[in-house]
Amino acid sequence: MGSDYAGGIFLVTATKDGKTEYWAAATPSAYAVDAVRAQIAPGWKLALTGIRLTTTQVAELNMRPDSVRKLKDAP
Repeated sequence: MGSDYAGGIFLVTATKDGKTEYWAAATPSAYAVDAVRAQIAPGWKLALTGIRLTTTQVAELNMRPDSVRKLKDAP
């Protein structure tokens, strides 16, 4: 992806049929929604959130650059 990744993790919401999921994307913010879209079934509405993870939360996720992960619970 882009070279401006600086270790941040961006949160994306995915909603469909009244269900909401939260996804973490270790990508530049401009690519976060597309990175999640590539991992889920069609029909989900995606949006980049304004939620900021703490340094501790980022460390606990232990994500590699350009990876995406579904979160169990909302941050």
